[in-house]
Amino acid sequence: MMKKLSKVALLVCFVAMATSATAQKHEYPRYGFWSNWGVGVYGSFNWQLDNLFSAQRGELNAYTQGDYGWGAGRSLGMGLLLEKPISNVWYGRLRFTWPTLLTKTYPQHYASDGVEEDHSLKRMDNHAALTFELELNLIDAFKGWDPNRCFSPYLFAGGGLAFSFNRARGDYLASIQLDGGLGARYKLCESSTIFAEVEADVIGDAPAFWKKQLWENNSQWHNMNLLVNFGYIYNLGVTPADRALAAQRALLTQERFDALNDEAEQLKKDLAEAQANEKKLEGEVADLTAENQRIKDEADARTAALNDSIQGVIDQLKSDQLNYYAIPFSILYPNDVWHVQDSEFIKLEAIARVMKDNPDVKLTIVGFCDYTASDEYNMKLSEKRAKEVKRLLVKKYGVDGDRLEVDWKGKTIAFGDIKFSLNRRVSFYRIIE
Repeated sequence: MMKKLSKVALLVCFVAMATSATAQKHEYPRYGFWSNWGVGVYGSFNWQLDNLFSAQRGELNAYTQGDYGWGAGRSLGMGLLLEKPISNVWYGRLRFTWPTLLTKTYPQHYASDGVEEDHSLKRMDNHAALTFELELNLIDAFKGWDPNRCFSPYLFAGGGLAFSFNRARGDYLASIQLDGGLGARYKLCESSTIFAEVEADVIGDAPAFWKKQLWENNSQWHNMNLLVNFGYIYNLGVTPADRALAAQRALLTQERFDALNDEAEQLKKDLAEAQANEKKLEGEVADLTAENQRIKDEADARTAALNDSIQGVIDQLKSDQLNYYAIPFSILYPNDVWHVQDSEFIKLEAIARVMKDNPDVKLTIVGFCDYTASDEYNMKLSEKRAKEVKRLLVKKYGVDGDRLEVDWKGKTIAFGDIKFSLNRRVSFYRIIE
């Protein structure tokens, strides 16, 4: 019977492994050794049976070869586990189990003479075990791994070392334990999971435990336990290094690789276009630089010519100022204008230079008009022209206002037959003291 059950279990495992290769609905993340460890604690309800042969004969707490057999009973216990996912369907876990913290021995037993035996003699096997099991997730194996799935039934099987003891009989044995069962887990959140299991285990001496004589001679066989476990597991999560590595792997998918290639080709095209535009701009910059230099050269030439002209006027004024009462040029105006025109500022600058170079010279600024308009209007216009020239010499060129006097004549004085342009002027006369 046990051999048949073993074959069935191996067949189930083989089918699960074969289907899990093609059943994944999502890509299972591959993390390093230190990621996704789970730490759990659980409580156990334990039913302990006598050895198999005594149980088959309906004898609990039976005598065997003149000694008390391992006892049967109920108990409460606890356990600790440390687990790690191996793949999308397999978990590996290490458990420390002590299912017999609180025990109660079955009392029903009578000696061969029909006298009820002393119930104060506790026969129930107390034991603790350290085992390693493999856990097969059934839904993930057949339907594929889904990170959003919360409920997962599973099969588990494994074995390890057990230490059995019964203080009443003075029995202390280091043993082998094999266990297996069915469980279900429910994920509350990313880090918390609860689970429930139905487990069966068998404890016996090694090496006779797994040899054929085990089924013929019950002396090597201690007991069998049926347990119901309820527990909680806390998942420690993914390490920062594995999280960064997973992000890098996600970027290396074929779709992402093709997209990066397309992006690289587009960048090459953009770079070539930018280089062509750069050459074009370099040519335009060279043209603008040459044009700017030409304009600068022309401006320098005009400035030099104006400086020569001003200097000539100044030199002439200096040579003639003692011989003439009037400055030999005037500020000219368009019709009906009293503001100084841009072209006439060179003359104002010359006057200012003469005044600064000759601090003893004083001038009278006199405004004139042509014959257009009335006498009264032209008188006001000539006044505005004279006063504006004085204001500019004082404010713009810094000439002392006390050295300048203002007068205006309207259209009362004219030059011969010239009735217009030469009469619209402001003239300068030296004050001789």
